[in-house]
Amino acid sequence: MIYFRNNDDIIEKYQIDFDKDELEKLKNEIINNCSFIEHVEYASDFPPRFTNKIIKNYTYTRTGEQKEYFEEVRDIYLYSYDEYKPPYLVELINQLLNDNSKAIDQIINYDTTTKPNIDDRINLINQEFNKIAPEDITKKEEKLNELKDLLKSKELNKNQQGIELYYDKLIELIQFNFVDSLSIDEFSKIESFFKVNLSSKVDISNSKGKSFVKFLKNK
Repeated sequence: MIYFRNNDDIIEKYQIDFDKDELEKLKNEIINNCSFIEHVEYASDFPPRFTNKIIKNYTYTRTGEQKEYFEEVRDIYLYSYDEYKPPYLVELINQLLNDNSKAIDQIINYDTTTKPNIDDRINLINQEFNKIAPEDITKKEEKLNELKDLLKSKELNKNQQGIELYYDKLIELIQFNFVDSLSIDEFSKIESFFKVNLSSKVDISNSKGKSFVKFLKNK
């Protein structure tokens, strides 16, 4: 993979190398250890659709009930599964595996501190519960059920880890090999000489300064 970086008045060219098997292995570790896990359970006469979703512990059992339609009668099943919602870093790894050099910039500038804080959501629901009038039993029950679901989610995610360690592993797997450089003036002259717009055909990174330098120092 070729990566172009705009470094002030110079365009730098890098060859990006990585082991795809190791990257795939790391991606699965992130999914298993860093995803926010949401348990889903419901009864229906139609099975769930899992397009672009990561599902584990999927089970279904017949309830013994049925739903009648004009043209047919369908059995109702109880569906249960855990949906894993991985951090955005997993999507960037997928892009990298598909040789999309645009993912490099986002990986370099990735914010490892961003993560869902379930305790904040629990505190918010608890505050909302306390503001509901005592006589409004229905709303209190609804809010209490939300609180119970969040507490279950907190227990389900108690062993999930932060992304920092895995991010460090990722940048160790990506090798930047400097190839060559070209001044912006020369680049513009080439475009003018051949009357072509190379900028529209070549992805040139804007990862300037500290973020890129810090990334390379961690190699």
